[in-house]
Amino acid sequence: MRLRRLDLTRYGKFTDRRIDFGERVNGQPDLHIIYGPNEAGKSTAFAAFLDLLFGIGSQSPFNFLHPYPTMRIGAALDIGAETREFARLKRSQNSLVDGHDRSVPEAAIRGELGGIERDAYRTMFSLDDETLEKGGESILASKGDLGQLLFSASAGLSHLSDRLVDLTADADSFYKYRARSGALADLKSRLAELKAEREQFDTLATDHARLVDTRDRATVQYDEAVKERAEVQRRVDEIRGYLTALPRLTALRGIRARVAPLADIPEAPQGWVAEVPRLQKQEIELGVKISAVADEIGQLADEGRAVIVDETALRTADRVERLVDLRARYVTAEKDLPERRLQLRELDLAIAGILQRIERPEETEPKRLVLSSATIGRLRDLVEAYSGIKAASRNASDELAEARRRLDDVAAKLPEGGADPTVQAERKRAFAELAVVIEALRSADHHVRRLAERDRAAALDALNDRLVALRPWQGTGDELVAMNCPSPDTLQNWKVTRGEAVSAKSRCDAEVQRLTTIVRRLEAEKASFASTTGVVSDHEAAEVRSQREQAWAAHRRALDTASADTFEAVLRHDDIVTAGRFSHMGELAKLHQTEQALAVAETDLTRAVELAQQADAALGAIDAEVIAEAGVIAACFPKALSLAELEAWISRREKTLEARAALQSAERDIAAAERDAAAASERLTTAMAGADLAPAPDASFDAVLGMAQTSLDREAELRRLQVELDERRRDVVARERAAERATSDEKGWAEAWAAECRGCWLGEGPETPAVGAVREVLAAITELSPTIEKRAALLDRIHKMERDQLAFSEEIAALTGLLGIEPGPDAVLELAQRVVETVRSATAARDQRSSLTQRTGEAQARQRELAESQAVHDEQ
Repeated sequence: MRLRRLDLTRYGKFTDRRIDFGERVNGQPDLHIIYGPNEAGKSTAFAAFLDLLFGIGSQSPFNFLHPYPTMRIGAALDIGAETREFARLKRSQNSLVDGHDRSVPEAAIRGELGGIERDAYRTMFSLDDETLEKGGESILASKGDLGQLLFSASAGLSHLSDRLVDLTADADSFYKYRARSGALADLKSRLAELKAEREQFDTLATDHARLVDTRDRATVQYDEAVKERAEVQRRVDEIRGYLTALPRLTALRGIRARVAPLADIPEAPQGWVAEVPRLQKQEIELGVKISAVADEIGQLADEGRAVIVDETALRTADRVERLVDLRARYVTAEKDLPERRLQLRELDLAIAGILQRIERPEETEPKRLVLSSATIGRLRDLVEAYSGIKAASRNASDELAEARRRLDDVAAKLPEGGADPTVQAERKRAFAELAVVIEALRSADHHVRRLAERDRAAALDALNDRLVALRPWQGTGDELVAMNCPSPDTLQNWKVTRGEAVSAKSRCDAEVQRLTTIVRRLEAEKASFASTTGVVSDHEAAEVRSQREQAWAAHRRALDTASADTFEAVLRHDDIVTAGRFSHMGELAKLHQTEQALAVAETDLTRAVELAQQADAALGAIDAEVIAEAGVIAACFPKALSLAELEAWISRREKTLEARAALQSAERDIAAAERDAAAASERLTTAMAGADLAPAPDASFDAVLGMAQTSLDREAELRRLQVELDERRRDVVARERAAERATSDEKGWAEAWAAECRGCWLGEGPETPAVGAVREVLAAITELSPTIEKRAALLDRIHKMERDQLAFSEEIAALTGLLGIEPGPDAVLELAQRVVETVRSATAARDQRSSLTQRTGEAQARQRELAESQAVHDEQ
């Protein structure tokens, strides 16, 4: 499997990002390196690839930009000879989809990975410093899955991973521990249902026979009951028909009796019988309608005569309609005028208060005091600039005074008077050279002598301690250097050889013990066979047979009773032995095996003893060689010196030689430091003489160096003060120019302020007004202008309301005169209501008369139509 493209659609800080590795080119390396600065997203991209292969974790840290439901990773993977599109979503199930967002099984990717899990994949392929260190530790500790992976690769079983993944998926689909779903769970549920159903329907044979018999008898009885019920129902229907026909038969007989006298009357035409009921009904309807119309016409005539219409009021209807608008204005004015007059008084008081604030209470025309916008803008600009100009002037004065004070402070620190510039330059050059010399001396670190002395004392103590540790050997360092000791390779060879000999001896001793135990066990088994079964060995049987042959030979020679008895006894013993052997063939075979094993064990035991002796000899030879070499090194060593003790002594010797070398190095450093100190002291003395500095003759090098550094610091401080003095002088000059500019700005502002005040009523007084007073006047004038405008608008509104009330009153008076209404003590609104009601009554009477006239005409038209219908009906 090969990663061809990685799509960071919505993951971490990435949105719609893509890393395309392109197609693989045959014959060229297929290695791609992704690099970038810290926090560029390299680790995020690798984590996205792992999440694509193995799924996004339940608690992913890469959801800080895109929430869990929207996270998506895509990739194009070269699997075999084709390129497949995959995408991974943040889901608990079915999170792997293809290019068309259709769910695909995890085996589509896991099979190509050889079935390894996420941790194993990180161990094999996610390599950095930390994982390499942990991986190496796990390999050394034989932990983790790496050993298993290496075994699979070496055994050639990696091609079975696809099949294993498929089998695992099939097994999980059939049964999974603690899972509630699966084929096995479904089959168990179905089996339980079938078992319950079988138990529900399971019946004993006797019960089944009884139920079948009951069913047959019930079927016969049911058929008989059905037939009987059908017969009864037929008879009931027949009787019900007779009972229903009896009343009708009686009625029929009565009708026939009434019709009998009319038998001689001729028959009417066929249509008359059907027509007569309709005409009768029509006659009744026409009579009722004609009577109702006549009554309606008479009632309408009476109502029309009772209606009286006021024609004068009808002629004033248009004026009354226009009166509605005047009435609304009158009512509005009636409600608003008190409030408006109160507001007018408040505005007058506000204007009076503003005039009082600007000290113009006797002003008759407040509108004159309102300044133009341009004038107010210029005055406000001057007011705002005033504080800045005053502050700048004040700050300039304060800064000038402070600059002069600092100049005096610096001048007081310097010595009075000044030297010749040539002398100053020469002095400066001499101190510069002195500074270079001091810096060189400090960088050369001439205090190394003291450090070397401390090192020499420490090295000497260490050397004495190490020489004491070499006892029982005693001697000088030179003798220790000249000593001929075995090399480390020789010691290592001795250790290896002796270790091998000790191991061989241990193995041989263990083998001797083991074989001795086996021999004793086999001998006990052999003795046990002889004591329990009586079976003798082949060797003993051969001796018995040899005794029989000798007895037979002796009997043939003697042929007497004694030889015969002896032969008989030997023969009987042989027969008993042979019979015993034939009767215990199994035990005999085991005895043979025991004897063979005993012989082999005894041979092995002999060889093991020989090898143990050889190992003892080799170990003794090595120890003898070590003791001989120790005697060559020093005769004071004990005779039984072991290899470990010799190696430890040689190690202490090496450390002693190291201490001796450290002591010699410290002594060389002391000699070099003394030479360097002499040269440095001479160089420092020369540089101080050039700077007119004379150290004490008996002063140490450190004291001279401290004196030179103090003089150099004092000279540097003087130069710094001189530079600071020059800076302070330049600062005083700059502050003086700034103070002059501030004074000029303040004078220009005063002239502009006086000119602006003279251009309006503010300059009418003998003196130019102050800035604070003008600021308050401008604030008051800002309030005065809208207040005056509000008063004028309110006064105009009051005048209009009063005119509306007067027009309404005059119109009401005219209308009451036309309609003949007595004014009396009623208010204007009540008179208006009476006028409106009078006109409304006249209009209603006119409308009522018109309605009655229309209804009368309609009733007369209906009366004519009914008369015509009556004439036609009478004719019919």
